[in-house]
Amino acid sequence: MRKPHSRALDPVDHLIAKVGIGMVDTIERYYKKYCEKPDEANARAYCLWRLRLHRRLKNDKALLDSINEARNLGLYDDKPGKLCWDCEFEG
Repeated sequence: MRKPHSRALDPVDHLIAKVGIGMVDTIERYYKKYCEKPDEANARAYCLWRLRLHRRLKNDKALLDSINEARNLGLYDDKPGKLCWDCEFEG
């Protein structure tokens, strides 16, 4: 299967590809799973992946907001657990 030309993708798609489509898909899947069945195990798994995304992007609010707007990641949903916006990550 041929990949689409990189210029055909919008900037958010480039950003998601840079972060890792697998990571973004996993977070989206765990958030959907948590919304369907809000139990402790699903919340813990979702919060772990959400924290990994924040850490990978070094809590860059603009990038995280762009990805959150493009995909349903629930980065502002505080029901599953603590939000990661106040965390500080070093190099």
